[in-house]
Amino acid sequence: MKTHFPMNPSFTLRFLSGGKSKYIRPEEIIFLESKINYTILYLTKGRTLLSARNLQVYEQKLTDVSSFFRIHRGVIINMLHIEKIKLEKFTGSVYLHSGEQLCISRRRIKDFEAKYKQI
Repeated sequence: MKTHFPMNPSFTLRFLSGGKSKYIRPEEIIFLESKINYTILYLTKGRTLLSARNLQVYEQKLTDVSSFFRIHRGVIINMLHIEKIKLEKFTGSVYLHSGEQLCISRRRIKDFEAKYKQI
């Protein structure tokens, strides 16, 4: 059976938000969005977290979790939350189960397609 997360069901990631540590399972993260030197984490059940760390920090934390992909300079998505994909020659969009539509960078479309086929 192929899994997208480590076999340990208690695997969590530690995030700092409001000066406090929060522990989140990777499957709870829908996407992460950069806001200058902050990162907004959009989670399941309509929850959000604001972190004082930049997106690159979280990209490094999530490298071992195969379902995450940086679709744009300012956005990392969890590909397990994709509802629909719209790809054209030079543009692309993903539609998430939570209702958001996010653009895929023109330079990342081919890598996105290859990674999505593996998921």
